Amino acid sequence: MSKQRIEDCYFEHNSTIFSEMLGEDEEYLRLKKAKRAAEEALQSVISKEAWNQYLALDEICNELECAKIGRAVQQECR
Repeated sequence: MSKQRIEDCYFEHNSTIFSEMLGEDEEYLRLKKAKRAAEEALQSVISKEAWNQYLALDEICNELECAKIGRAVQQECR
């Protein structure tokens, strides 16, 4: 499937994809709040260098999740 077709499909469905997947999901919102609380607690007890390493790891995890969602969108648009 072409990149343009994937983008077209995404923009056609983007108003519902994420809200259906996550936006109004109470479990997602609960986990997001818990993650933020855990991050704040972690940041208060580790060094700045360790915190920066954590943020780098979190960024990689976010990129992996975006790739996973991108694949789901691609499959949805087939």
